[in-house]
Amino acid sequence: MVVRQDIDNTSALVTVTVTRDEIKPKLDSELKRYRQRAPIKGFRQGQAPMDFVKKLYGPSIFGDVLNELLSSRLYDYLRDSKLDVLGQPLPVADQQQYSFKVSNPDPEYTVKYEVGFVAPFEIKGLDKSESFERITVSNLDELAADDLNYARKRMGKRSNPENDIQENDIVRIAARELDGDAVKDGGWETTMTVHLKSMTEGPLKTQLLSLKKGDTLRFNARDIENQEKEESYRKYILNLPDEDDRTVGDHFEGTIEEVSRVEDAELNEEFYQGYFGGGVSNEGEAVEQLKKGILQFYDVRSNALLMRSFQERLMQLNQPELPDTFLKRWLKLTNEGKLDEAQIEREYPAFADNLRWTMLRDKIKEIFNLEVTDEDLYQEYTKRVRNYFQADLPENVIASTVQSLMKNDKDLESTRRDIETDKIFEAIRAQVSVSDRAVPSDEFHKILDEVTKKADTEQLKGAALNAAASE
Repeated sequence: MVVRQDIDNTSALVTVTVTRDEIKPKLDSELKRYRQRAPIKGFRQGQAPMDFVKKLYGPSIFGDVLNELLSSRLYDYLRDSKLDVLGQPLPVADQQQYSFKVSNPDPEYTVKYEVGFVAPFEIKGLDKSESFERITVSNLDELAADDLNYARKRMGKRSNPENDIQENDIVRIAARELDGDAVKDGGWETTMTVHLKSMTEGPLKTQLLSLKKGDTLRFNARDIENQEKEESYRKYILNLPDEDDRTVGDHFEGTIEEVSRVEDAELNEEFYQGYFGGGVSNEGEAVEQLKKGILQFYDVRSNALLMRSFQERLMQLNQPELPDTFLKRWLKLTNEGKLDEAQIEREYPAFADNLRWTMLRDKIKEIFNLEVTDEDLYQEYTKRVRNYFQADLPENVIASTVQSLMKNDKDLESTRRDIETDKIFEAIRAQVSVSDRAVPSDEFHKILDEVTKKADTEQLKGAALNAAASE
């Protein structure tokens, strides 16, 4: 028999009763099974007297049988009543005490459990009256031009000129520490690498542009590149080992050992074939091809920002009630020794927000009948394999690779979660109003960084409780 008594909208006491007539047959059966199979010292297997078995092992077997019957009855009730249970049922502290008399069980055994659950709720905010902005980039042409210039440099001809130094060159200088006007005896010597393009305008850059390989100059090493932190200056300009704490002056004499130059590749068939691998034959097609890649890069991040906006708005409009007292008790009891009350109280608000978002996700999945199928997973892994190899592979090779990758349970679950998030995103997007707002790429990245930092901070606030709840 099971009796439920609601404490409030999200928690209840569930009383489970098992009678003597229900316990006795199963108890007798378990005792017989144990007598037949268990090795009992002093007796051949299966020959120990039943009274001896009952005396030695009866109470323990009785407890196991009773717990199994109680648990089975409780979880059958929870399943049949369709309660959306949170955590696990907890036996209440003040329970009636019983004796485990094997030969003469009590007439009945009753145990009370506290159960926390999700109260039914309707989700708000999934309609066209809810408006959202989707951030996109406004300077696509500029980004494509920059990418094309990068491609030309990457595919360009490398040389080591000896007669001049130009704006985009990289210069290697054999530098010797100075002491006043003379090279310091026993002073620091190193090879400094100077990227002229990254240098700020000033006397040193002007001087370098007037020199050539083999020329000598005197300079302040701090003018090479702006290094705000002293450790960065010592490590990347002076090239001092981390453990070297010697004092080194800023002034050096140097000889230009090498000048490295990359000349931009010509926009010709060789360049297009080498960089794009076919399908591009002129500058216009190259730019369009690059735009596709840039759009794909920003679309993923635009959608991630929009999903974050969806989540924030839905969390504002929907605050499903939680069994807070029960959940705090459950977290403490199931993680005894790992979480104290102070930590639970401190992290609980973030934990509760994460739980509410999980509830909203589940509700959206239910409303729109969203499901991640085996075919969805297979297609996602297939896409990854094709993108990785960037080649037309035989179908049997793709299938074999996908099957191998899908054996990683952790990655498989992560992929399932990602696909589920994409389905939820598309379901929400179809219900609300979304308009694009284009911003320059530097502003886009600033917004993205701020949102990412905020999300990371929020995740850290409830990290311990979320980890404990998922164990």
